[in-house]
Amino acid sequence: MSAGAPIMTTIAPPGRNSGRVTGRIGNGRSSKGRIRSGGPWAPYAMVTPLLVVLGLVLLVPLVRLIMVSLQDYRLDQLIGGKAVQWVGLANFEQVVTSRDFYASLWRTVKFVFVSVGLTIALGLAVAQLLTKLSAGVRAFLLLCLVAVWAMPPIIAMPIWRWLIDQRFGVLNYSLHAAGLLPTRTFNWFHEPLTGWMVIAAIVVWGALPFVVISLHAAMTGVSSDHVEAARLDGAGAWRIFTAVILPAIRPTLLIVTTLSIIWNYRVFAQIWLLRDIGANKDSYYTLGIWSYVESFSNKNFGYGAAIALVSVLLLGTLSAVAVKHVLRGSTEQT
Repeated sequence: MSAGAPIMTTIAPPGRNSGRVTGRIGNGRSSKGRIRSGGPWAPYAMVTPLLVVLGLVLLVPLVRLIMVSLQDYRLDQLIGGKAVQWVGLANFEQVVTSRDFYASLWRTVKFVFVSVGLTIALGLAVAQLLTKLSAGVRAFLLLCLVAVWAMPPIIAMPIWRWLIDQRFGVLNYSLHAAGLLPTRTFNWFHEPLTGWMVIAAIVVWGALPFVVISLHAAMTGVSSDHVEAARLDGAGAWRIFTAVILPAIRPTLLIVTTLSIIWNYRVFAQIWLLRDIGANKDSYYTLGIWSYVESFSNKNFGYGAAIALVSVLLLGTLSAVAVKHVLRGSTEQT
């Protein structure tokens, strides 16, 4: 407002508009009206920088990945200057006709199913337990969960390797002392079953904090009146949880489950940094591990890119189905 702009204020006469004050500032524009600026293209202009960054970070690498998957691209083409040979869909045909593809896919599906199931089950149990604790104990446990969640896998893996070490591992020593292991030199990765058990435990350990914190926040929003009404009707703790609490947190549970499926499908570091402990490394191939080995160990970048693209398509389809269920659940909730 300029220094000499007059301010005119009108007080409405008594009646239904009594007490309403309207103002007129300087050039006569009503102060209660909205001032529009920038025109209809302003929102698009604000979003443009974000779209440009996303395009550079996501779209450009994806286009490059598609191009490489259609080529016979190896180390000679990468650093040797040899001409690139376009092979069309030959790499994809080799992927879908390979036994390794179906073995890796089945291994990935089993791992995701088990690890996500354990994460959600334990997450619900721990989140429900937190609602029963005192504020001080709950705050301490939540801080511990946040510390676990903040630890990068690349830092956590050396600690886990030390815990499960065949000769000096604390886990072997403790289980042997308790009579649960026949020997202190037990190799957890000698057999794929026990190796995957360790990997699943580590993944659940790292994913549990996010699930617990999210579900606990949803549980604190459940109406205490509904819980008390169910208790007065004679419902027990399990009946209250399944009939009152679980339906109330269903949207959050669906979102957390969807994110856990996506994250566990993409697990790489935990498997890659532990698979060399055992003798049979091929037993720990998921789609991500298989793609990495073909690309950077076998130097067959075109074939590895094709595996990665097939994996992305499968994950995209899975994500679309999961998001559809999340949206449907949110709509039913409202």
